Amino acid sequence: MKILKKIKPHKVDLLVFGLKKGESNYSAQVKDLTFQLSFDPKSHSYQIRERGQIIHRSNIYFNSFLLRAFDFDQPMITIGDCVTIDAYKGQGIYPWVITEIVKEHLLKSHIYMLVSPQNIPSIKGIQKAGLRKLARIRCLKIGPVYLGKKLELFD
Repeated sequence: MKILKKIKPHKVDLLVFGLKKGESNYSAQVKDLTFQLSFDPKSHSYQIRERGQIIHRSNIYFNSFLLRAFDFDQPMITIGDCVTIDAYKGQGIYPWVITEIVKEHLLKSHIYMLVSPQNIPSIKGIQKAGLRKLARIRCLKIGPVYLGKKLELFD
């Protein structure tokens, strides 16, 4: 059953936000927060813990088959699967964490984030963090294959 799930066709429709490697005019509009952000190398995730509980997690990926299929620049990191627990939402944690990740990686890599066009709260956080809307990608994904690729560039 797992194999069938992996090859089941599904539509991809995502916005791509990002920054080019070494971008000098990067500016975020986030609150200065005092949370302790740590990186877990096993899970490739940045985490904030309060009293032993993870209150926010953002993963980074050093490769994206989807972005590579659309010829996005290398080397890259993709920030994704970001989660803030409900009790901490609305405090600016999400854009602050993105900003901290960008500060660490912008000189070494292009930075990308993929988000559904319907996910308005995430889009607002990404924009507060200073990432620019670069493109909208659409295709049909069947296993590792991307068919009918459509790329709409912004800027």
